[in-house]
Amino acid sequence: MTPSMFFTVINIVSAVGWILILIVSRFWKEADRFLVCVIVALLAVAYSYFNFAHIGEAGGIAGFSNFEGVTKIFSNPWLIDAAWAHIVGIDLVVGMLIKNDAAKRGMPYGFVVILLLVTIVFAPLGLLLYLLARWIKTRRYLENIS
Repeated sequence: MTPSMFFTVINIVSAVGWILILIVSRFWKEADRFLVCVIVALLAVAYSYFNFAHIGEAGGIAGFSNFEGVTKIFSNPWLIDAAWAHIVGIDLVVGMLIKNDAAKRGMPYGFVVILLLVTIVFAPLGLLLYLLARWIKTRRYLENIS
C-alpha cells in the first residue's frame, strides 16, 4: 500500500468518526465510547506505526526539536500520514467535546452542527467559535468543558 492509499484510509476512518458525532450519537448512547475506543484508537495506532516505522528516515525523534528537522519529517510521505492521523484524531476528540458540552448547556443542535462542520476543517477555529458562543450564552468563559 502507498502513503496516498493510507491517507485515504485515514480520511475514511475520520469520516466515520464525524458521522458518529454529527448523526449517530443522537440515537446511540455508546457512540462516544465507540468513537474514542475504536475510531480514535485506530488513528492512534496508525500514528504510532507510521511515526516509529519511518522517523529514522527523517533523522530520528530529535527532528521534532527544530524547524529544519520538522521540515524534513514532513517531506516524508509516511510521516505525513502519521501527522494526518494525529490531526484528524485530535479533531474528532475536539468535536466530541464540543458536541457534549453544548448539549449540557442546551445550545441549539443546528447551531452546534455548524460549529462542528467548521471544526472538521479548522478544529482550532471551531473550538474558538464554540467557546465564544458558550461565553455569550453563559457569560462564563473559564468553565470546564466536558
